[in-house]
Amino acid sequence: MRIVLINWMFILLTSYSMGYAVLRALLWAFGVPSKVESGNSINQEKYIRMLPAPNVLILFLGLAFVTAYAEIWSLFVGVATWADYVLIIFAMIVMLFNSKFIGKVMTTDSKFKLLIYVVLVGLFAYGTSRGYMHYDTNLYHAQAIRWIEEFGVVPGLANLQSRFGYNSSEFALNALYSWRWYLGQSLHTTAGFFGLISSFLLVDITHIWKKKDAVGKRIINIRLSDYVRLGLLFYLGIIYSEMISPASDYYAQLLIFDILIMWLDIDALSKEESEFFDRKRVTEYKAILCIILVYAITIKLSIGLLVLLALIPGIEWCKGKKWREIAVCIISGLVISVPYFVRNYIISGWILCPSTMLSFGSPDWQLPKGEAQYDAREIGMWGRGIRRAEDWANVTAFNWIKGWFAGLELLEKMWVLGTLVAIIVVIIYVVVNIIELLRNKKSTSLAKNIDLNGDDTHVIKKEVQTVLAVLTIGTIFWFCSAPLVRYGYAYLMIMPLLTFGCVMSIVTNKIEKWGIHIGNILFFVLAAGVVILKAKGLAADIIRTADEDYYIMQQDYIDGEAFSYEVDGLTVYVANDAGQIGYYKFPATPNVNNNFELRGTDVKMGFRHKD
Repeated sequence: MRIVLINWMFILLTSYSMGYAVLRALLWAFGVPSKVESGNSINQEKYIRMLPAPNVLILFLGLAFVTAYAEIWSLFVGVATWADYVLIIFAMIVMLFNSKFIGKVMTTDSKFKLLIYVVLVGLFAYGTSRGYMHYDTNLYHAQAIRWIEEFGVVPGLANLQSRFGYNSSEFALNALYSWRWYLGQSLHTTAGFFGLISSFLLVDITHIWKKKDAVGKRIINIRLSDYVRLGLLFYLGIIYSEMISPASDYYAQLLIFDILIMWLDIDALSKEESEFFDRKRVTEYKAILCIILVYAITIKLSIGLLVLLALIPGIEWCKGKKWREIAVCIISGLVISVPYFVRNYIISGWILCPSTMLSFGSPDWQLPKGEAQYDAREIGMWGRGIRRAEDWANVTAFNWIKGWFAGLELLEKMWVLGTLVAIIVVIIYVVVNIIELLRNKKSTSLAKNIDLNGDDTHVIKKEVQTVLAVLTIGTIFWFCSAPLVRYGYAYLMIMPLLTFGCVMSIVTNKIEKWGIHIGNILFFVLAAGVVILKAKGLAADIIRTADEDYYIMQQDYIDGEAFSYEVDGLTVYVANDAGQIGYYKFPATPNVNNNFELRGTDVKMGFRHKD
């Protein structure tokens, strides 16, 4: 636990400093002056302080670019000692010239909030120091990270084990911060760090009690984003005992929650503090969130359809002919994504492995098309509760749903049913609005009732509808591709909660005073249920692991029992226990694989399929 905290300090220093530098560069590109100029009351420092959750935004922006840095480094050499040294030099330079302002942004005037932050740090450090290791972590995550630590990227690595082709950018991030070169043990603390930073957004729910009416009386101010916060709280409770594992699902799902919360918060502030959060600044903030969304997609490619959210700031800028801003965001997205796609290509010979839709030539290290397609089918079948990809031919569009649903836990069934209802509501809502638009009856459109924050401007109305539509598309894609619950937790929680919040908004606007009371009561009942349920599980997790001796060093990867075989003089290990090999028996395959060979005399030259 102590080592986790020290490691987090290093992650905080490097990711925050780089995120701050990137944010300042983006604001400069957006035309925000670094100093107050004549006729302009805003500068970059004030701009950042006024943003919702500026520290969370800076950290995730920094993690995105630090991950890209690690991936670029891996293209040339292993991500280890010198990668950390160079990064800390960059971080120290940024801190040296900006320490005064960074200190202002990172501090809080609320002692109560500071106390909560300290408790959260201790709580998440405890959870990150011990817990359940995800099955896939022992199967290939740990091995993939070790390959990056020692070699960077190896051509045709997917031929050794096809799962290495499921490249995730977070593997490079874990290699960068593993400190194996220093400790002799490879740390895996970044999932817990993502959880910690996400939990800071929960603290911002204190805004509920801060708003006052005209006579100074405090009133309850529930935002649409607060419903998403309840989903985030529930999800953090689910992964608390497993966030010791560097599983890509956790990072991606957390980022979906975080981006949606910050997205909806800026809409709320655009109403509450309209003097500062005008249309231009709201668009800029959402564009930055879209850059972070690109990062989330490199972690879990299956959430790629959420990139449709970028249409919101993109269309706004196109209307205003803000070509420079558009170019800056596109370039930022490319900086984050191109290293990921290059790594994909080098590892598997495919750009989007296991998908074979996009190819660039036929390099000799390319994973055979049939094997990649088999893996894609296996993922889809596994998500449907079918354990053999060979059964694909017997699966129709709907005959698997009954068995899949029956295999879910009770709470998962409730989330699925809630999501189904939400999708139906959203589709009906969209259809009604399209019909009204065609009939040109804007004055009676239901859209004016959809904004929880009381803002009935055309921009906000269309935007909430667009966000719900994009989430619906993402949810349907998840269900039709690989509907394993852990792949889609964010959809299953956000869709019903966000839709419920919109319905409460309609009730509030229609019934006015009594509607507000009903909405507030239902929100707090829902919040109390989530808190009680997750607090109980959290207490059980802490009590269960309290006697484990991980208060100094983090729980290590397993060192599974294995036997070995040789290929071209290379010793390869196979776990005795269903592929649960861990980190130390290296390199490893789930089973004896005689279908590959070395491309040369050195492992660095990679692997290819044996004809």
